[in-house]
Amino acid sequence: MKIRIFRIFIFFSFVLILSSLKTTGQERKIEIYPAIGADLGGAVPFPFSDIPDGAGGTPAPYVFLGLGAEYPIKENWKIAAEVNYRVISFTADARVISQRYYPGDGSVMYFSGDTYTDIELRMVEFPLIGIYQLRDSRAVLFGIYYSIILEGTFNTDARHGVINADKNITDNAILPQDPGANVDYSFSEDLDNYDYGVLLGYRYKLSEKMNLFGRIQVGFKSIFKPDFENIDYEMYQIRLNIGASYRIF
Repeated sequence: MKIRIFRIFIFFSFVLILSSLKTTGQERKIEIYPAIGADLGGAVPFPFSDIPDGAGGTPAPYVFLGLGAEYPIKENWKIAAEVNYRVISFTADARVISQRYYPGDGSVMYFSGDTYTDIELRMVEFPLIGIYQLRDSRAVLFGIYYSIILEGTFNTDARHGVINADKNITDNAILPQDPGANVDYSFSEDLDNYDYGVLLGYRYKLSEKMNLFGRIQVGFKSIFKPDFENIDYEMYQIRLNIGASYRIF
């Protein structure tokens, strides 16, 4: 289902490009623009029914930088391609039951208790954006993106819990336990190195050269590698970015 939707967006983008080749009699110019703004986002567990009770997350804002090219293709339609550098950072806390981790000696241990997690993803992103002009100063944005994750960290601090190699013990542990067992572990090596998804946004023309915009981006791929099994649910990127672009020529 996810791959099918992604292919539909790719097909629609190519239809827009091909339609521009058939439109004649009007002047078209490529516009080049740098962009700057702030990202606020994280990763959301899916399916939602698997989210632990009382779990929460706090995203941290980070500045992003980008460069784009925009081209009018037909009447109120434009298409844009960008390259952006982004950092997504957030913290999460949850009470988990029998979460697997590997001490490094080949054994498997289970932890039930309270977890506090720091996640950060640094990436280069390549969006392809369709732009529909509503009025002279307003436009809606929609499109697809592909990102290469350059570096990622996923570190967990587990406290006030029970650790055991016997899953039956951690399944039935009474929580919280104070002080209980404590352990630190990392899933950084289990993060995948790419992501793709869709975006939807709105743009306001502040002046002849400057635009303000806001976008919501939703990933279609788990942030973890396909064979990752330590966490029972998958996690997908979702983020809001607000910024400004300035046409240089």
